[in-house]
Amino acid sequence: MKFPLRLRLLIAYLLTLVVSFVLLATLEHALIEKQAENDVRDELYRDASYVAMAYRGNSGSVNREFLSTVAQVSGAEVWIMNLNGMVVATSNPEDAAFEVPEFRVSDGAGGYYMRGTFYGTHKEEVLTVYATLTKEITVNGYILLHYPAERIREAADRMQFFAYMTYWIFAGLVTLLFIWIDLSIVRPIQRVATAGREYANNNLTYPNPVHRGDEIGQIALAEEELAKQLQSAADDQHRFLQNISHDFRSPLTSIRGYMVAIQDGTIPPELQGKYLNIAVSETDRLTNLANDLLDITQLESGAGMNFSNFDVNDLIREILPTFEGRVAEKNLTFDLTFEDREQYVNADRERISQVLHNLVDNAIKFSGTDSSIELSTRVSGGKVFISVKDHGVGIEKKNIDKIWDRFYKTDASRGKDKKGTGLGLSIVRDIIQNHKEQIDVISTPGVGTEFVFTLPVGEE
Repeated sequence: MKFPLRLRLLIAYLLTLVVSFVLLATLEHALIEKQAENDVRDELYRDASYVAMAYRGNSGSVNREFLSTVAQVSGAEVWIMNLNGMVVATSNPEDAAFEVPEFRVSDGAGGYYMRGTFYGTHKEEVLTVYATLTKEITVNGYILLHYPAERIREAADRMQFFAYMTYWIFAGLVTLLFIWIDLSIVRPIQRVATAGREYANNNLTYPNPVHRGDEIGQIALAEEELAKQLQSAADDQHRFLQNISHDFRSPLTSIRGYMVAIQDGTIPPELQGKYLNIAVSETDRLTNLANDLLDITQLESGAGMNFSNFDVNDLIREILPTFEGRVAEKNLTFDLTFEDREQYVNADRERISQVLHNLVDNAIKFSGTDSSIELSTRVSGGKVFISVKDHGVGIEKKNIDKIWDRFYKTDASRGKDKKGTGLGLSIVRDIIQNHKEQIDVISTPGVGTEFVFTLPVGEE
């Protein structure tokens, strides 16, 4: 059975109070009474020693008035006993001499005190403390002080009362601490847990229940941020599926329409070749879209990168001839600027080829006729900076951050070239990020766009 945090704290709180009270009422009570007895015993022994010193300084005698004074100060009954066990004087002037023959010094604990009725001489329990009386170096007798044990218990009870007062103050402080912990820790944690359950139940717009700067607030903030990311991912997925549906449905509709028209004779035989070419072009578009989706899936799944050292300048020279037809259509030229004839990098050659192909394809798509596309490589800070720059239409500032989104196409793009999938730049960014490198874009409308990405320098 799982116990809630509040219940566990409550159990710990009650156990602390109960155990503390039981210890106070039993073990500590005995200790308090023992301490009270020790205090009285020590005080009585000092008084007995004082009488013994006076006896020795008065040539072996003390008067009854002195014993009465000591009795009043100490609160004890004072006896003078000779070596034969005869009580020869007491602090009570009415007492006559009497004998206690059973008394032995060795009977007392520690050789100077005992507790009881002192061999039946008292009806109530007393604490008896004694010391030897000496004249010069000869022991003549004993001084005994009898203190009622009931007074010791009364003193212990007073100390116990203050101990109980301390306990209740302690209990009050513990209660306040429990309330503070409940209000400032337990309840916020419960609210954070409630928010977590709401997020788990797909209520991703549930508001952050805790706003504070400590660790609980940080957990709540991180939980809310995670929910926002999940909501954003869900929205992205929804848009992603919508775009896929649109981009697949459009060419499929065209292909089917042309095939049906050819099949039922709507398109005459002399025009069938033209429309078959259009259908083939649409299938190429579907193939490119499927390949791009496969690339995205592989990149998101963390498919392993095959790193090697290769000459990126040579790779650029290999890629450019594949665009000859499109370049000729627009009368474009490539301007290559390499800091060194050979520039080795450490990267996945196939993926970087894909990056360069997509960037050059993008540059051709948005370049005007009779312009140039500039490609360059240079080294700085242990990194190779690779640039692809066109002199085309450029990108509006408000759209710069959107170009990396999947299926995003500016209006200009859709108007100029409907064959693009809208996934090229998203794939480029994912590839560069999987290399743990950076890619940036600089663009001015009507002037052109430059993409710059980095790769680590490789060994030749």
